[in-house]
Amino acid sequence: MHNPERAMSRDRPVNALIEETDSPDSSASVVGDRSLAALINPLSFRMSLRDRAARSAARVRAHHGEVFEVSGLAEIEQALETAMQRSIKRLVIAGGDGTLQASVSYLARHLPADQLPELIVLSAGRTNYVASDVGTQQHFPATLEKILGSAPGLLQPVERATIELSHPSLGRQYGFFMAGAMVDEVIREVHQWSAGHAGWARRHHAASAVGVARVGLRALLGRHRFTLPQLDIEASDLGRLSGHCRFLVVTTLNLETSRVVPYANRGHGALRLTAIRRGARGLWWRLPGILGGRFSDEMTPPAGYLSGRADQLSVQHLASLTLDGQEFDLDPSQPLILRTGPVFRFLRP
Repeated sequence: MHNPERAMSRDRPVNALIEETDSPDSSASVVGDRSLAALINPLSFRMSLRDRAARSAARVRAHHGEVFEVSGLAEIEQALETAMQRSIKRLVIAGGDGTLQASVSYLARHLPADQLPELIVLSAGRTNYVASDVGTQQHFPATLEKILGSAPGLLQPVERATIELSHPSLGRQYGFFMAGAMVDEVIREVHQWSAGHAGWARRHHAASAVGVARVGLRALLGRHRFTLPQLDIEASDLGRLSGHCRFLVVTTLNLETSRVVPYANRGHGALRLTAIRRGARGLWWRLPGILGGRFSDEMTPPAGYLSGRADQLSVQHLASLTLDGQEFDLDPSQPLILRTGPVFRFLRP
């Protein structure tokens, strides 16, 4: 499983950020407030700039919370195991979509729904497709101070259900956005391109968008041919779609501020799904409308479209997917089952 955000850094120990703070309160008790903890990924894109990791850690410690520096899956899970022993009520997650996905999966697997902590997300990755829907991308230390220092009634909390993915190759994973077929392939291509360039492609805010445009241009020039998996997808209330699929996306995000919301307003459930088969009628001239969520009544499974809301779906023959940007490979002989998972509450100013 390729996982660029979780690349390990062994030069600094867990909790090293406790020692790297510009806060005058940096000598406060390490025991701290048992109800508040923070996972800070100093290797995530935005958190690595302008001492944001150290300054964010200082804000948490000023409120007597405990700070864990994490950069890989093992460190995230170790930190959460320690934090859970202290019955945390609020958890700051400062990192990208990968840090959020790993944290949510661990919490959902180990805590009952009524004991999940409230989450405060500082969207510090490069793309932040998920994190930006539930967190903030601006003025991390100041925003964190405003959230931690405000009375609960002054905040703007939002709730999001998770997607629960079950498969023998995965066990149980939880997240908010799953991609398959061409979308999964594009994400992987961008990851590979970015990992192979140590300069601008890794440091610039627009690198992900440029990477996507690069894949699209290569496809138009005939230099990249997409592999279209032959899938059998069945969704409660929506029906069934079989064949070679170009697009497969599933989310539980609201996407209130996004210009791209490619889901039909039909069906019931927390899972929002769109799958489009190769040869779908009128796909290319309909594509601008699809991206805005405009699906006509004739865009149904017989015409090559499966889109709307569902509580559960199954996907047969899928060999790979990305979940919140994290890559997973599957045994295609086993079905992938997606259900509505636990609901998390996110605190925002």
